Amino acid sequence: MKKGMIWTAVLCFIVLSLEIGAPFAWAKYPERKIRIVCPFEAGGGTDVMARALARFANPYLGGKLYVENVTGGGGIIGAREGLKAEPDGYTLVMLATTNAVAPHVVKDYPPVDLFDPICITALDPMILAVSPDSPFKTPNDIIAYARANPGKLTGGTSGYGGPNHFVLAAFGNAIGGEFSYVPFKGSAPALLAAAGKHVDLASAGGAEALTLAQGNKIKVLISFSAERSPIFPQVPTAKELGYNVVVSRFMGISAGKGVAQDVRAVLIHAFKKAMENEEFKKFIVQTGQIPVFVSDQDARTWLKGQSDTFKAVADRIGIKPE
Repeated sequence: MKKGMIWTAVLCFIVLSLEIGAPFAWAKYPERKIRIVCPFEAGGGTDVMARALARFANPYLGGKLYVENVTGGGGIIGAREGLKAEPDGYTLVMLATTNAVAPHVVKDYPPVDLFDPICITALDPMILAVSPDSPFKTPNDIIAYARANPGKLTGGTSGYGGPNHFVLAAFGNAIGGEFSYVPFKGSAPALLAAAGKHVDLASAGGAEALTLAQGNKIKVLISFSAERSPIFPQVPTAKELGYNVVVSRFMGISAGKGVAQDVRAVLIHAFKKAMENEEFKKFIVQTGQIPVFVSDQDARTWLKGQSDTFKAVADRIGIKPE
């Protein structure tokens, strides 16, 4: 009888161990430092977001998050660094618009299906802007002229094959018109060129245009957000005008494929709590971006959708990875 009771107790212990084993393993993570690889320079927008995310998520991860800048090759070196790490949740990588665009422009750039996004945290809808003194006062002025005079309107972009170029190309295709693209070394000089009427218009992220728009140096005519941007609530979207062109810059956090779901759950929880912090949301808005929280499978679907959008534009305008 005693022997039977002992075996019963042993069986109960085994069953209980199996039932609680996964939560116990879950509770152990993280046991050491978690590196966020930022593929871009310190002080840039992606780096600033990475450090802010680390700051606000750290209370939920035992203060173990830190950011490491691994730069070069337009982000390709940092992306590869993040992907080659063990899929144990101790190396993450910052995601940005480049991850969805570059594989369709740069040969051997890691495609989005190699990443397993934890979450998307901020959107920066693309915009089209002109000088306040431009003869083009409304979106319809731009549309009508581009249709009637293909290639005559000059559009400043941050470079050939980048999101600023792609959004103009997509919009030109949608309206049945065409622009001539003028590359600059970044969005800021492209916007300044539009402000000075050295080009007819410029495309950029809304965050990049905010200061110039507030100073009446440029006039934003169109937003390529899904809905009107809280940054430019008076500006109509391309969708409102009847053209399904929705393109936003974005930022988020990813891991390589294979991170255990219980570890992902810890990370998702930490970043979700960070995004619920009012101070952090205020910080994101002050940078001219829109705070969002898209996680797990929804983030995977969203990232693939962004990549597919840019691939369609690349195919349409004849860009091939080089």
